[in-house]
Amino acid sequence: NTLDKKEIKRQLVAMLDAGRSKTETFKTFSGGAVKDRVLAYWIGAHPDPARPAQHQGKMKILLALTIAQAVLGAIAGFFLGMMIGPIATLFFTLFAAGIPLLFAYGFYTVKAQFYTVYVILSLSQFPRLFKDFSEDPVSVLIGAAITLAMVFFVAYMKNLLFPDLGFIGPKKIKGQFVFSD
Repeated sequence: NTLDKKEIKRQLVAMLDAGRSKTETFKTFSGGAVKDRVLAYWIGAHPDPARPAQHQGKMKILLALTIAQAVLGAIAGFFLGMMIGPIATLFFTLFAAGIPLLFAYGFYTVKAQFYTVYVILSLSQFPRLFKDFSEDPVSVLIGAAITLAMVFFVAYMKNLLFPDLGFIGPKKIKGQFVFSD
């Protein structure tokens, strides 16, 4: 009687929500239908309700900064779109505001994937920040510093909220998945 992946995940979440230790939960399902790495990720990405409460002030700062990014993006998108036409104005405004608001939603609902994707996308766009460096080095350096500060803050928050996750996947020490029970 093997359980399918959705059922295993449902039971895993129920066990963690009931207060069972992460290590015990991992041992219960390890070696089954779900690969241990996936299992460890599910456990590590499961939000511990005490952690968001413990870091509530920092979470509010992160949300405020992300919403500020959305507002600035909407303004920049509006002016960029105005140079093209009315449909482009609407599209660029909504797109430039929508992406940061999507991340704000993920941060607010404490979803580990949003933190990881934010850091990866931001770092992947980092070289583009320097394209106008020769024309306006001060503005470019200020923008790069703000971007890096935001990336580090998001990575820091991910580490506080999801201590069992590494940069991309679950943490491993000496070949073993480890959990902060």
